[in-house]
Amino acid sequence: MGLFSDLNKKLTENIYAHGSYLSDPSADLPRRVEETVDLLMPFIQPAAREAVRLEILGIIHEHIYDEE
Repeated sequence: MGLFSDLNKKLTENIYAHGSYLSDPSADLPRRVEETVDLLMPFIQPAAREAVRLEILGIIHEHIYDEE
């Protein structure tokens, strides 16, 4: 059982450390982008704000490019 316990512990630590990148579209976006999207939310119906916010952040995350 020791091998599986160690593996489970390592996997759990990895999910906690990096899991937000899988579930949060804005996790690796600059804070400025998230703040700008939040400024648009008063123009969205209250019931749809969170869904629209996540959709916008997801689109930006999908199409962002790094300038190197």
